[in-house]
Amino acid sequence: MINFNRVSKSYGKDSKALRDVSFKVDAGEMLFLTGHSGAGKTTILKLLMLMQGVSYGKITVLGQDISSLKSNKMSQYRRKIGMIYQDHRLLDSKTVLENIALSLQIRGYSDADSLKKAKAALVQVGIGEKAQFFPHELSSGQQQRVGIARAFVSKPDIILADEPTGNLDPDLSMELMQIFENLNKMGITIIIASHDLFLIKRMQKRVLVLKQGELEDDFRPQQSLYTP
Repeated sequence: MINFNRVSKSYGKDSKALRDVSFKVDAGEMLFLTGHSGAGKTTILKLLMLMQGVSYGKITVLGQDISSLKSNKMSQYRRKIGMIYQDHRLLDSKTVLENIALSLQIRGYSDADSLKKAKAALVQVGIGEKAQFFPHELSSGQQQRVGIARAFVSKPDIILADEPTGNLDPDLSMELMQIFENLNKMGITIIIASHDLFLIKRMQKRVLVLKQGELEDDFRPQQSLYTP
């Protein structure tokens, strides 16, 4: 589904965010990107979202070479991806229901259909009763649930999350990870950038480890040989 082939990203002559990075992600996989601050985690997500372009190499997503994608095709491509940010990026002037519905309305859904789907998404992340609340009336964990609902309400093929639990305590972080696992069971490919090694260890998922822009390790937890 996703293939990075010797991808490099430079921000200047002497500044490389990524150096010759190659990896593949299968459809329906859930994995983590980790590494020190500035290791290249967010750069990978930005490249996948076409927020930045590659300096060298090739990125293929869903059979499409996005490293040379023309501008008139970018919007159509981005509709296949849901993005979740650490800082939520919700509109304070709209209710959480309206925040989620808006992401559908800009895709051409009717107002009625958008609101119906938005309500169902809020129920799925466990805060259906907060539909008419404004973002500032919610806790940070609840706001992040809204962000997750907004990301999957349009049924994307891929969800990218940039430090989604960065401001949360361990218990709330695990609750959000359970939501991600449920979405993954629906067939959505999920890539989560995180520096929380304790959380990553508990999840027992594949981990791409970055160091100074290079892929240092591609760790896959041992699968149990025991079959119940």
